[in-house]
Amino acid sequence: MAGPLILAYNLDGEALDRLRGLCDAQGLTLRVVSPWEYGAPVGALAGIPVARQPENGPGVGFGDPMLLMCHLLSPQLDAFLQGMRDHKVPRIALKAILTPHNVTWTSRQLRDELAREHEAVQQGRKREHA
Repeated sequence: MAGPLILAYNLDGEALDRLRGLCDAQGLTLRVVSPWEYGAPVGALAGIPVARQPENGPGVGFGDPMLLMCHLLSPQLDAFLQGMRDHKVPRIALKAILTPHNVTWTSRQLRDELAREHEAVQQGRKREHA
């Protein structure tokens, strides 16, 4: 199995610098995903042989910052999430863990699913406070 890996989307400047420093401190590999790779299965981006073929061309991209955490054990995941707070990495609403369920999804599919889930959570919070 590949080592612990963080796939980063649409991060730059201070956010990327802080994330890079955190990954270096925790011995995690950080890989910035290019928009040209958004049609590839996320598992393939994480170094896992995936049967699904990549979509051709860049297709429709997205601009939302997103993280995909791959091959992290539970203590590593906890430390990484705490480290994001400690290193003052700007809030990234769309975060996921690579799973057998999403390993064949493209980055765009993952983003769309995370955005739907995030919106549902936000709507639930609005109803609780109404």
